Amino acid sequence: MDTFWPGVGANWGRWGERDERGTLNLVGPEKIRSAAASVRSGRAISLARTLDDRLPAYYPAAGDSAFEHRMITWWGSNAGGDVQAASDRVSSECHGLEITHMDALSHIGHRGRGYGGRAFASMAGPDGVAECDITAAAPVVTRAVLADIPRLRGVDHLPAGTAVGHDELAEAAPGLGPGDALVVRTGRWNAPSPAPDPGDRYGHLSGLHPDALRFVADRDAAVVGTDGPGDAFPVAVEHCRLPVHVLALVYLGVHLVHSMVLDELAAALAAEDRTDFMLVLGPLVVPGATGSPITPVAVL
Repeated sequence: MDTFWPGVGANWGRWGERDERGTLNLVGPEKIRSAAASVRSGRAISLARTLDDRLPAYYPAAGDSAFEHRMITWWGSNAGGDVQAASDRVSSECHGLEITHMDALSHIGHRGRGYGGRAFASMAGPDGVAECDITAAAPVVTRAVLADIPRLRGVDHLPAGTAVGHDELAEAAPGLGPGDALVVRTGRWNAPSPAPDPGDRYGHLSGLHPDALRFVADRDAAVVGTDGPGDAFPVAVEHCRLPVHVLALVYLGVHLVHSMVLDELAAALAAEDRTDFMLVLGPLVVPGATGSPITPVAVL
């Protein structure tokens, strides 16, 4: 079936009517072996942001912070024998603009439908999601290609609100193939933070134009990651609030990873004059979850 965006069709039914993995079906043993073959130095780089209690909450129901860390036991709280223990508890939103996280296919619906044509009302409820939760995506090991758009343009970072489309991705990541992960750098964390606008939930953030999903579909990419929220804001179309999320998660079945830290990776790849690497994604195995905080790891 066609989607709302020209040139981007749907993968509904491609791997069966009740499929929950989407394009991750393209990541089999052969693709994992090709990912391993891309490793040269063995250097591992974390692509995750640091978590702390100062991260602003994205959803009002989350409370004051998107992330909370507190100690449960420490010296003095449980001392008295020959063994002491320090332990803690962490709590985190799964989505938002600050935390590095992975979206399950159940995160987004469009016009009442979720991935595969499921009724979104039957997918998600107060007790969690019934299908396409994050457990269907864990774990992921695949070859990845970095599309370093600031390097392509000869700048440090893209201006806030820049939307990266099909043609720039095709130029920056010509080696992207079926089952690969496409990782797009905009230089977001190098850009000055714009003044917050209380009336604008998203503000101006660089990301992908919906036309970028034509490139993703043409190349059969398995995963798309960015250092931003995925969609560029303001969005490029008026008739869909989150067009990149909708096209990827609902129609193509492509899992998304957001708010990655890509500067160290970009510098390392540029020094080796390459764009490909092995990507390891291990979302938390939480049944019924719409996503997970994640520490993506690049292995060079």
